[in-house]
Amino acid sequence: MFLPKISKIIWLYFMQQPSKKMMKVPATAKKRAAKVNRLQRSSDEMGKFDNASATSVPMAIAAVVGLGIEIIFYLFLFVFLLTDSTKIIYDYFYERGWVPYVLTYLACWSFAILFFKHRKLKNQQNVMQFKLLPEDISHDIREDNLGEFYAHIKRLGFDPKQSFLLTRILRGIEHFSVRKNHTETADMLKSQSEIDATMVDSSYVLIKVFIWAIPILGFIGTVLGISEAVSSFGGEMGAAADIEKIKEQLGQVTGGLSEAFDTTLVSLIFSLFVMFPTSVMQKNEEDLLNKVDEYCNEYFLKRLREPNITNVHSHEGSGQVDTLGRIENLQAYLVQLQESQGLVAQQMGQIADQFTQILQSTTIEEAN
Repeated sequence: MFLPKISKIIWLYFMQQPSKKMMKVPATAKKRAAKVNRLQRSSDEMGKFDNASATSVPMAIAAVVGLGIEIIFYLFLFVFLLTDSTKIIYDYFYERGWVPYVLTYLACWSFAILFFKHRKLKNQQNVMQFKLLPEDISHDIREDNLGEFYAHIKRLGFDPKQSFLLTRILRGIEHFSVRKNHTETADMLKSQSEIDATMVDSSYVLIKVFIWAIPILGFIGTVLGISEAVSSFGGEMGAAADIEKIKEQLGQVTGGLSEAFDTTLVSLIFSLFVMFPTSVMQKNEEDLLNKVDEYCNEYFLKRLREPNITNVHSHEGSGQVDTLGRIENLQAYLVQLQESQGLVAQQMGQIADQFTQILQSTTIEEAN
């Protein structure tokens, strides 16, 4: 009975220790943590408009899928053992050293990447079939109805990170809600278009490396095969006693040379098989970006209306009317001033005439 009580007391002591330590956190540490929280961006802020996943492919998953495709391909090659005429195809991949295995894996990895990119492209084309900015809400996109368009896009249920078009429109809506300027929003969308184009181009870097590496590996396999054939001929040349033995060795060397060039043949074929679908896929993605630019110009930028634009025009018109009224009033005042000046001149002339008459009458009286 005594030992369980002691263990219970010890357990309660250690359970209470963390809470006491947490209560004694220095104030400076709290301030430092608050500064760090203010300086660091949250995960939501960092990934808010990160649409790299709209074109990039998870390379680790693609590598595993490529390995699976290679295993299936090598199992399929056993079919060519059924006849002697097709056995050569089996030998191309099983009897030519380690190079064909690497060539096949790189090609299968490239096919897996293209498969994932094809799926992403289909999803983006599917998004473009929906009305993202319906005219039922409003024909004009103004500051007071931006929230309705934003809510409509969210209700569609698509992931904005998986679509260039959704990211472009949402970014344009947010930018216009802050800046309230059509020109600045158009410039921002133009810069975003350049970013998307660069992102699409960079997503093909690894496949382009594979297209470059596959022929190089084929040449390496050929060089290894040639060196092996020549070295075997040179090693047995000194032991050859007659011409028949030399002919036999030369036949083996020429056969080894023909087999050595098989790796180059396989590498060139794989390079073509990877290059053509890669070029087609890249062109399709570039065409998609052009369609996104056209959609933004036709259905978004053309319908944007800056706030109080009618009031600005009315104020400008009223200002012009006020200026014209002031000019007319000034002209009327000048006319009145000229008329008053004429009346004053007439009165001064009358006064001068009366003064001369008085002078003449006075001079006549003095003379009499």
